[in-house]
Amino acid sequence: MPGTRWSRLLPTALLVTLALTAITVWSASDDIEAELAARAKAALADVGVSGGQVSFSGRDASLTGFPPDKAAQAIDAIQRIDGVRTVEISGDTAPPAGPVTTSGEPSSQPPPSPPPSPAPISAKPTDKAGFQAEIDRLLAATPITFEPDTTDLTPDGERGALEIAKLLTDAPRDLKFRITGSVATGSDRKLALNRALTVERLLERNGVKRDQAYSPQRKNSDGASGEGRRVDITAEQR
Repeated sequence: MPGTRWSRLLPTALLVTLALTAITVWSASDDIEAELAARAKAALADVGVSGGQVSFSGRDASLTGFPPDKAAQAIDAIQRIDGVRTVEISGDTAPPAGPVTTSGEPSSQPPPSPPPSPAPISAKPTDKAGFQAEIDRLLAATPITFEPDTTDLTPDGERGALEIAKLLTDAPRDLKFRITGSVATGSDRKLALNRALTVERLLERNGVKRDQAYSPQRKNSDGASGEGRRVDITAEQR
């Protein structure tokens, strides 16, 4: 019967279709592998790597026989090829430990040096001479200065006074510190004293004991550059 005849022919037709499809896929796979192999050969030549073999299974590359010092370059060159999915390397080959440049030679750049060790913290002074030396060092680095004709500390002057406060907070009880105010020109003794009082109060607010920092004296300066708009601090033994 016609229906029976067609039913017998249908499986045969399906088998033929499947076979043709398989042949087409296999042929396309061969074409892809051949193309990738050619591109891999060219990529390795571009970076000057030789002595090994590259084979493909579809889009997956396998590398064998490359010298250890060239393995990483070979892997990098193959991975850069458009269309390659994975890269594996086998045999005794092992990539070098350091980074590899793309110029064809292993990087000669030295490893980064460790961070520098922190500078040692100098011990705090314990006697009059030690405190005076540290006070002089701090005042030379950041003098305690004022705005012209006022008792207002400049920003740098306030920073300098706060550094002094940190130092004097732990001063021994047998030491005291005389604060001497200065003016740039003239003989405004009141302004000089008030500048010393300004620093005295700042030190007290920042932890210096009330009876350790005092300002009984005034000092005038004839300097024209503004260097006199400051205070000096002198360590004394009780």
